Amino acid sequence: MGLNPFKNSDLEDLQKNIKDFLKDQFGELSQKLKDKRDNYIKKGKEQITVMFIPHSAKKIFNFHIPIYAIILISTLIIVTITLTSVVIINHSSTLKEVSKLKMYGTNSKFQIKKYRDEINKLYDIFQKFKPELSYLYSLTQVKKVNSLWAKGGPGTPNLIKKVDESLLPPLEVLNIEEIQHELKTTQKIMKRIKDFLEARRKIIENTPSRSPVNGYILQRFGMSTSPYTFQREYSRGLEICAFPGAEIRATAPGKVQNIKWHSKYGLTISIKHKYGFTSYYSHCQRVSIEAGQKVEKNEVIGYVGRSGKATRHMCFYQIKIGTKFIDPLPYLNRL
Repeated sequence: MGLNPFKNSDLEDLQKNIKDFLKDQFGELSQKLKDKRDNYIKKGKEQITVMFIPHSAKKIFNFHIPIYAIILISTLIIVTITLTSVVIINHSSTLKEVSKLKMYGTNSKFQIKKYRDEINKLYDIFQKFKPELSYLYSLTQVKKVNSLWAKGGPGTPNLIKKVDESLLPPLEVLNIEEIQHELKTTQKIMKRIKDFLEARRKIIENTPSRSPVNGYILQRFGMSTSPYTFQREYSRGLEICAFPGAEIRATAPGKVQNIKWHSKYGLTISIKHKYGFTSYYSHCQRVSIEAGQKVEKNEVIGYVGRSGKATRHMCFYQIKIGTKFIDPLPYLNRL
């Protein structure tokens, strides 16, 4: 019959065989470990005698300490020293960090003070800028210039008295908020001025707005002593002295009305511009344009001479609006 694996005798034989196999293989190693453990326990239980012998004839003190106790005490001392060292190092690092934080705090206070000063300075500059901006805004022919920077009423006095001053924001914060509000107003003003100038750009471009020649003014518009008769007389233009042959340029775009000779003013060019302006350029040496020709602003139309009764090389420059001569001096600078 076959072997029945469920019989108790067969199971016991199998367990015995396994035990014998493990004992043969690991019995020697297990015995060595057991011997070492017993030897270690034995040595740990051994005692060391410590004796205190005084110089006098007093009694000698001695006591016994197990090796285990010495190991335990040494371990505690090592752990204590290690922990103490770690605490000291951490404390030193903490002190350094605190010192740095104090230094940063001092620098922060200095920076905050500097920012406050700069904010207040910016606020003062903006307050000085507001009247100039208001003046420019008034040139756009608006009516509500005085209410341009209105901030509203002061509020209810009873409510203001009840407010704790410690709860109010710093002055710099209020200045920043006011500047922010006024910058928005400034943006609207600049847009209004830009639109105003853009609408009048065409007029400015077609208005005499530069000097006809590089030189210096010898005689102004109005009453003055004539260089020809040495008597007081009314001058209807500007005498601008320049180098011989210097270029004479048109002060605005237009059409050459005529080029003629005048006994007093010599070779004279007249140019008709838009909006009723006419400009005259006298005492020319020669011209570089023709009657009826269209010229652009800053285009060379002639050259400085001393034709007519001129006492030196010059350009006699006149501006007429309609039938009336006006002072050209305000029109010499570029607009």
